[in-house]
Amino acid sequence: MNSNNKVALVTGGAKRLGKYISISLAEAGFDIILNYNSSTQKELQKVLMEISATGVNVTPVKCDITNVTAVKKMFALVKKKYGKLDLLVNNAAIFKKTEFTKTSEKVYDSFLDTNLKGVFFCCQEAAKIMLKSDNKISRIINIASLGAIENWTGFIPYSIAKAGVIKLTKQLGKRLAPDILVNAIAPGTVVMEDDENEYIENIEKNPMKKFAGPEDVVSLIKYLALENKYITGQTFTVDGGKSL
Repeated sequence: MNSNNKVALVTGGAKRLGKYISISLAEAGFDIILNYNSSTQKELQKVLMEISATGVNVTPVKCDITNVTAVKKMFALVKKKYGKLDLLVNNAAIFKKTEFTKTSEKVYDSFLDTNLKGVFFCCQEAAKIMLKSDNKISRIINIASLGAIENWTGFIPYSIAKAGVIKLTKQLGKRLAPDILVNAIAPGTVVMEDDENEYIENIEKNPMKKFAGPEDVVSLIKYLALENKYITGQTFTVDGGKSL
């Protein structure tokens, strides 16, 4: 594709936080490869319309990131269509409460496969493209979680997988420097437009007396994607001081 824009791939980019990330990067001038899997057609079409309205190119790609063969095909498409990749945002994840004594092998594996294995192989395939690029610096941003740092006993498989994302970020920050900067963001509660009341009872636990909105995470992503030229291997906590 003939475009001078930078190119970003966002996993899980059609709904919730991923939707805001995709639209914000489009507004910043990135052509977007929008990965989705379980999103509805209504959700997908809505975000595609909003991205297209910014004037950039957008390519939706349905891909289950737990399937390594599918991941390889997705990045092969990126290479064929754009010939480069400037930014990967690993956002896709599953999040739900799990009771430790009742967690089955299937449930445990589902968290590790989506929240960690998928991230690993997306990073691997992205790096193959990025390391051959003429760009001076490419970037990978992994969405981890405050649950990887604190002990959320109701979310143990989720938290274990996200802790792995933080360790992976450190390893790749060292392995891929200086060509690729790899950082992670660990949000606490992020309130979307349609679920504000769900968390209101816990507001007093946050020193800021409010929860993050998607814009609080997205602003950091834009800094790491556009301005950062030196920081790598780090995890940035966006929790309003809750972990202090």
